[in-house]
Amino acid sequence: MLFREYYDLVNDPYQLVNKLYNATPAQEQALGIPALAAQLAADRTS
Repeated sequence: MLFREYYDLVNDPYQLVNKLYNATPAQEQALGIPALAAQLAADRTS
């Protein structure tokens, strides 16, 4: 099971709405998740 969390801390500072809960691939793309994941992976190796 894959569980990921992504919150808009400006508009949801109490982290009540997980933007990735039941998100479709298109919604993840719109949030910039693939680019963020790639950057995090690159940062882990450097």
